[in-house]
Amino acid sequence: MESGEEWQLTERVWAGARSGKGNPFAAAVRATRMAMIITDPNRLDNPIVYANDAFLRLTGYARLEVTGRNCRFLQGPDTDLDAVARIRAAIKAERDVQVEVLNYRKDGSTFHNAVYISPVHDEDGTLLFFFASQFDVSERHALAEERDRTQAALETNALLLREIGHRARNDLQMISAMLALQSSNAADPAVRAALSSAMGRVEALGALYREADRAEESAEQAGQGSAYDLGQLARTVAEALIEASGRHDIAVDVDLVPLRLLPKAAAPLALILNELVTNVLKYALSSTGGRLSLRLVRDGDAVLLTVEDDGVGEEAGTSRDGSFEATLVDALCRQIGGTRERRSGPSGTTVMLRFPAKRIEA
Repeated sequence: MESGEEWQLTERVWAGARSGKGNPFAAAVRATRMAMIITDPNRLDNPIVYANDAFLRLTGYARLEVTGRNCRFLQGPDTDLDAVARIRAAIKAERDVQVEVLNYRKDGSTFHNAVYISPVHDEDGTLLFFFASQFDVSERHALAEERDRTQAALETNALLLREIGHRARNDLQMISAMLALQSSNAADPAVRAALSSAMGRVEALGALYREADRAEESAEQAGQGSAYDLGQLARTVAEALIEASGRHDIAVDVDLVPLRLLPKAAAPLALILNELVTNVLKYALSSTGGRLSLRLVRDGDAVLLTVEDDGVGEEAGTSRDGSFEATLVDALCRQIGGTRERRSGPSGTTVMLRFPAKRIEA
């Protein structure tokens, strides 16, 4: 800089900022809503020589209470010492620094302060002052903390649900074993058939819990929230029923798009699939074998699930409309806003289920 008659930059900025006249930079500092201060490293302890009104509003101090003091008065018991050390190192090295630090207002309340400090040098490289801006980012920290609390709660709930699922699965296995025992001791064929149907429904719910474990594992690997996949659920139920039947003369043809289910829709759909596939095995393909086809497609705002066979068609006896199985399927469909349509002929039977996507899709 030139002779002492030339303006001293910190003094000029300070004076200009107070008056709002003269140096346009000083006027901008004064007018901005961003909290800003200017410190003078050429004075003992690098004190504040100017603080704009936004800084005073942010910290709760009056101008006379901050002028001439080092900024460390904003620190408190929970201020991160590593962040403070970064600031001190940057000031000592006369370089820019950006850091978030917990600061304290005059009334003792805290705020997370995003601080940016930049040195200002003259043409000869002499350090003149430090310019620092502050921005209250407490809301972002609060949102992050709330997100962490929510995540912790979700993890706790997931653990609880897994435990409940484990116990429910054990209960279903016990119920299935009791039904099997009762069926083996029943002399009446009608009673054995009824018990067998009940066992099938229990097994369908058991398949649902097995699919829940698979969905949970897949979701964790993909970084998603856990949910059942309807296509995989349909495949699991069909394969479990065919395996349990001991049949090797049935081919399964699947075309299932991925569709993540709401938990409340999973159990009704598992039972629906159990009834439809059981009817195919029990009636349509009871003696001749054949093909079972499962289709899952999107149709605008709807989801279409189709179960089709190439069996005896109209000879499918109790699988026709008005049977207990059909009544049960219709009731379960209505529970989740769906409808059932059945078409049967010499070349087989097709059952089409239509559901509003918003009622079943996660």
